[in-house]
Amino acid sequence: MKNTKIMAVLVVLLAAMLFVGAASAAVTQEDLNNITAVPDNTTIAVGGTVTMEFSTTQVPAGDVYISWGDGTVLVKNLTWTNNKFELTHTYKAASTTGYQVLVTNATTVDDTSLIKVLATVQVTDTPGEIVAVVPTTASQYAPVTLTFTSMGVVKPDNITVYFGDGQNSGEIEFTAIDGGYQAEATHQYATTGKFTVTYTSHGQTVTAGTISIVPSEYRYFTLGGQDAFVYEHIDVSAIDPTAAKLTKYSDGASPSAVNVIAGSNGKFYLTEDVVNGEYGKYVIGNAAYNDPNKFVYIWYPEISLQAELTTDSNTGATAGDSIDGKTVNKDTMITFLINAPKVGPAFYNVDTKTGATAKIVFTTPASGKTTAFGTADFDDVTLTASQTIADYTAAGEDAAAGAWTAQAEYVSPAAFADYAAKSNTISFTLQSSTLTITAAKDSVIRSNPFTVTISGKAQTVYAVYLEGAVDTDVNPTLQPSQTGFQGYFTTDATNGVNSAVIGGAFFKTDASGKRTIQYNTAEDTEDKTYTIRVSGIDSRTGTSAVLDTSDYDKVKVKVEKGAVTMSASGDGSYYIGDEITLSGTNTDSSNVYLFITGPNLKTNGEVLKSLPNHVDAYLATNPVSVKTDNTWEYKWDTSGCGLDTGAYTIYATSAPTNGKASDPAKDASGNTIAVKLSDSEYATVSVNLKQPFLSAVPSGSVIAQGDTLYVRGTAEGNPSTLMLYIFGPNFFDDYTVTVEDDGTYERKIDISSSMSSNQYFVVVQHPMYNGVFDAKLAVSDDEKTKYFYIQNSTTGGQQQGSFVVWGQNKLQGSQAADALTKMIDDANIDDIYTKLTFTVAAPWIRIENPGDQAVGSTFTISGTTNLAVDDQVLVEVMSSSFTAQDKTSTSTTSGVSQTTKVVAGEGTDNVWSVEVDTTNWKLDEYTIKVNGIEVDVSTTTNFNLVEKVVTPTATATATATATATATPATPGFGAFVALAGLGAVALLVLRRN
Repeated sequence: MKNTKIMAVLVVLLAAMLFVGAASAAVTQEDLNNITAVPDNTTIAVGGTVTMEFSTTQVPAGDVYISWGDGTVLVKNLTWTNNKFELTHTYKAASTTGYQVLVTNATTVDDTSLIKVLATVQVTDTPGEIVAVVPTTASQYAPVTLTFTSMGVVKPDNITVYFGDGQNSGEIEFTAIDGGYQAEATHQYATTGKFTVTYTSHGQTVTAGTISIVPSEYRYFTLGGQDAFVYEHIDVSAIDPTAAKLTKYSDGASPSAVNVIAGSNGKFYLTEDVVNGEYGKYVIGNAAYNDPNKFVYIWYPEISLQAELTTDSNTGATAGDSIDGKTVNKDTMITFLINAPKVGPAFYNVDTKTGATAKIVFTTPASGKTTAFGTADFDDVTLTASQTIADYTAAGEDAAAGAWTAQAEYVSPAAFADYAAKSNTISFTLQSSTLTITAAKDSVIRSNPFTVTISGKAQTVYAVYLEGAVDTDVNPTLQPSQTGFQGYFTTDATNGVNSAVIGGAFFKTDASGKRTIQYNTAEDTEDKTYTIRVSGIDSRTGTSAVLDTSDYDKVKVKVEKGAVTMSASGDGSYYIGDEITLSGTNTDSSNVYLFITGPNLKTNGEVLKSLPNHVDAYLATNPVSVKTDNTWEYKWDTSGCGLDTGAYTIYATSAPTNGKASDPAKDASGNTIAVKLSDSEYATVSVNLKQPFLSAVPSGSVIAQGDTLYVRGTAEGNPSTLMLYIFGPNFFDDYTVTVEDDGTYERKIDISSSMSSNQYFVVVQHPMYNGVFDAKLAVSDDEKTKYFYIQNSTTGGQQQGSFVVWGQNKLQGSQAADALTKMIDDANIDDIYTKLTFTVAAPWIRIENPGDQAVGSTFTISGTTNLAVDDQVLVEVMSSSFTAQDKTSTSTTSGVSQTTKVVAGEGTDNVWSVEVDTTNWKLDEYTIKVNGIEVDVSTTTNFNLVEKVVTPTATATATATATATATPATPGFGAFVALAGLGAVALLVLRRN
């Protein structure tokens, strides 16, 4: 420890200490003396690394520290494994005396430190000078080898070579040669020009030389399996220097040659003729067809073009929406993609960013040719991959509107530009922007947001609002701080009328003319369909705007409550027999389960679709399927439901439930087969079932012989047909009646002119719930007898027997009508009826004599009739002196012929009237004749046309008309017998008249 070399080392050690630490009191000199290290007296070059193993016979009780002798102290809480540990160190400076490796008990070595010398490391001087050999010239694509040599005993550090074209070799290592070391770097230049080659050594950059790369006729291949193309000259001599042929083999177990391309010394001209359309794998020279290294692929240099709508204005990304054959706006962003499936990857150099190039040539509506479109110029596009985004741009407002085409073609390699086919042609039409709005979805469950997207002119402000919204409703609201938001729109000042706007704001479109807008809904937002409208703006002041009414679009979004919704057609009140449409939405599952609760039904409900069978709700196996748009619908025909009138509640659930129970339904093993109601999404609707109603009204109480009777009324309960029966003296007829969708009906009945004047009885029959006429008319086999009988019993019990209505032993007309109503009244059948009467009378028309009339005056001729309302009558007025005249004679006649409709009078009689103008008529006696058109009846009267009418001093006219009509009250089904008696009285009155 006293010699000067050790003291010098200690001085260096002391100077290099970074911090002071007290030695562990537990470490002794004896502990250090027990530590040894191998190897010792090692010689390495500058920059070399030494690995040393330390061992001891007794592991020290405290920490020890290693000093490498070059000023570096390794502070180490050593982990001893089997009394050993290993450390590695790199020496960066040479030493003429060597470096002593020490072990100590302290981070600062002083007179009190315990120290032991473990080994010595000899570090030699620096390596010899590196000499670089760089060729002065080389061919494009041909491999170039650069050599780096250092003569001396010390191996130089690894170096990195930079070839001057943006690429580097990565770190390369020197290997030993006679008298020194050597490293090589091989590179292939894809572009021509002069390049400066450099390398780095010991942190310094050194120029190795300059190389000029000249164009090559051949593309050079150093590895098999690469792609070559028609029109290229290729050199595969690096793979096979003597290759004189390229051979394509057929597929299969025994391949044969299908095409051979001749060459020399690995060089080949790939013309279309020699390739002959046979593309794919070619074996080089005489190699076996399955040789894994000696082959190339030969392809045609295909190129194609796509033009698609840009979805990301930052990257040019698209969603594949082609514009080929379509019309696009001038401010619509378009991405142009060039496809070169083989050429792009084969030629692109990721380091130099170079490769084959192409251009896109556009043909304008004026037939001009250009590579410029919008803000981009597609004159030289580097093909980076199988598909390259050439650029993306909008045509711009200055672009000519009309039909455009685009086509891609190669620029380089030159052979491709000269000979390869151009791409497909894209055709599209440019037009000015059209404003549209679309919704991301048609419906939304409330408490969730929905979005709409407007598309119009780029960078343009539009007004968006809820059309037709009511301010008393809780309406959707705009998401605050949205991109493109320009302020709220609250007042529509269009046409000078200020009206409040709900859910309105101004939004500015992006560069592609689009803007997505979010509306939020709350749990109490009204569940209805909202119309969102976007409009152009003529002028804007603050939150008020005058809208452009010619530039707008709108879209509907339905806001729904809950995951399952349900509604019933109509007003909630239905006649049994009606069809009730239940419909709604279900976003929770693909099926809707329906059950019903009501008076004396099963406590938790019964399966609706199983009625009239009473099946517990939890046993439902017949759900309603939900459509792909989340809607569902079920038409419930109540005619066979087996329910009484009353109020019912229908439930629609998204899963089988234990009805409305608060606990699930389980099988005998305790497994849940239907969840409790609260565990399913559900909705309810209430329905009120009522007894069907039937009414009937005749078009008149007295019908003229030969005229028409109309029976009109309402039949609730959705019957398809009714039966109508007419009973009278020696008369019976039956009719079917069709009921319209709204429950109304009308039956036209022609009253024969031979039908006797008398009272007739009408019964209208409704089939009710089962849709069957239980009291049914039948005809005997010999067709001589007609009779009524009960063909169907809905409740069982005793039924009234049959009765004959026509033929032997028939009942009288009034008795038959009464018997039918009593039969229908039977509690064992469900049919209902209504009844009415009418009287058939001989047709008559009466004229109210107008008396003397002054010539030139206008007066009304009128009268009464028992013809039906809307029947037409012909009124003729002619001179009583009218006679046939000779052709040569002159005759002056006057008169009129005119039709008019019968209208209802104030009493039981109907009335008619015409107006007559006697201007230019002659003085004469005139006859008024009135004829029925539909019914054969007429009457006449006379009046005089005088110079002047003399007003009489007193006129007394008395007219008495006695008419008796009996119509039974609708209640009281036994009233027909009394009606028959009244009919007899009416007949007597008619006879007296």
